[in-house]
Amino acid sequence: MSAPFVEFRNVTRQWDGKGGVRDVSLSVPESAFVSILGPSGCGKSTLLRLLAGLERPQRGTIDINGADATHLPAARRGLSMVFQSYALFPHLSVRENIIFGMKVRRVPHAQREAKLAEALAMVGLEGLEGRKPAALSGGQRQRVALARAVVSGHPLCLMDEPLSNLDA
Repeated sequence: MSAPFVEFRNVTRQWDGKGGVRDVSLSVPESAFVSILGPSGCGKSTLLRLLAGLERPQRGTIDINGADATHLPAARRGLSMVFQSYALFPHLSVRENIIFGMKVRRVPHAQREAKLAEALAMVGLEGLEGRKPAALSGGQRQRVALARAVVSGHPLCLMDEPLSNLDA
């Protein structure tokens, strides 16, 4: 059996001894689709934030693709994340929101355009490229965030409250 793509070993992250997660161990194989279910406040978002590098565990280790990522900054983990709030830039159009990360990484224009067209088709937003987030439904906003994650090309996409507002 191959090594897991993601592995939590005895990970703890709490605030004042409460909430968060305590002594969590979890292995996720490559290409797996995993859902973490539980009531509000049980630590689902904390697990995602730990994996993304937005929080640091107080104990335990987190491996990504066989390497210790416990103290690796979020920007160096090679992951994409769709936040519960979508984290869209309100002043940017759908198109600009989707290609933002590729522009920052200086992806060539032709490649950006090809990935944009593919992502827009995948999430059903063709024709809405010029709209700002305020002119979109909640489901459309969530699809913009999903398209932005898809075009990143990262091997892992974390989704907090996934598909909660999708309308198509």
